[in-house]
Amino acid sequence: MEAGIGVMATKLGMMSFFQPDGEVVPVTVVGFKEGNIVTQIKTEATDGYDSVQVGYRRVRDRKLTKPEMGHLEKVGAIPMRHLQEFRLQTVDQFELNQRLVFDELFKEGDLVDVSGTTIGKGFQGHLSSTSFIPAFFNI
Repeated sequence: MEAGIGVMATKLGMMSFFQPDGEVVPVTVVGFKEGNIVTQIKTEATDGYDSVQVGYRRVRDRKLTKPEMGHLEKVGAIPMRHLQEFRLQTVDQFELNQRLVFDELFKEGDLVDVSGTTIGKGFQGHLSSTSFIPAFFNI
């Protein structure tokens, strides 16, 4: 299978889906914030490989560095937090500042790869055998 272009989304939550036979399936609900815009196109002739860079999630200008702002202003894109590059076989159907629409890229039944990042939880401590003491002891 050939890997294709991807889109980025934000996890909104979890819910249960009931199949016709009554089986309950846990599902993750994702939502699309402003973004999923083509910010750079690399070609075999200029860069040695074909890829498309996609930006996601609008932020305020002051949240980005000047080089990041310059990169996005060069193509006329809005300031975006996340930039991701997808290597492709051909980039002919893409153009700069093109908005990627989920419904046009994927259809029901398509196989997709999903990756995610968990938020940091900090130090959670540890539980050793000596730190657990039962509250009530009957002898």
